[in-house]
Amino acid sequence: MAMMRLYKYLYYRLYSWNLKTWGESDLPQWNALFGVSFMMFLNLGLVGLLLQFFGVNVFLRSELPKKELITLMLCLFIVNYFLFIHKGTFKSIVKELKKEPPPKRRINTILLWLYVTLSFALFAFGAILIRQLNG
Repeated sequence: MAMMRLYKYLYYRLYSWNLKTWGESDLPQWNALFGVSFMMFLNLGLVGLLLQFFGVNVFLRSELPKKELITLMLCLFIVNYFLFIHKGTFKSIVKELKKEPPPKRRINTILLWLYVTLSFALFAFGAILIRQLNG
C-alpha cells in the first residue's frame, strides 16, 4: 500500500509540474502517466537484476527479450491508465494532494527525490555488477 501512495504522489507531482510548465495543452495527465509507468518499469528491471544475481537468467541472454519487455511496459501503462486517468481519477488525486501543507510537501519532495535517485542508482549499480560477475 505504501508503494501505491508513492506512485500516486509521484503522479501528482509530475502532473503538477507539467501543468505549471507547459499548461493543459501538453496533456500533463498523460505525461505523468508515462513517468510513473517508466519508474515502475525501472523498479521491475531492478527486480530482474536481483533475480539475475541469484541465477535466474533474465537479461544476459543471446538477445534481450524485446517482446516480453514491450508487453510488460504496455501492461504497466494500461494498469496505470485505469489507476490514474480513466474516468478522470487524476482530478481527484490532484484535489486531494493539492491541500498538502508546505512542511509535509518538503518532506515528501525529499522522499520522492530519494526514491527516484535510488531507483536509477541501484539499477545502474546492479547492471554493472551483473555484467562484471558474468564477464
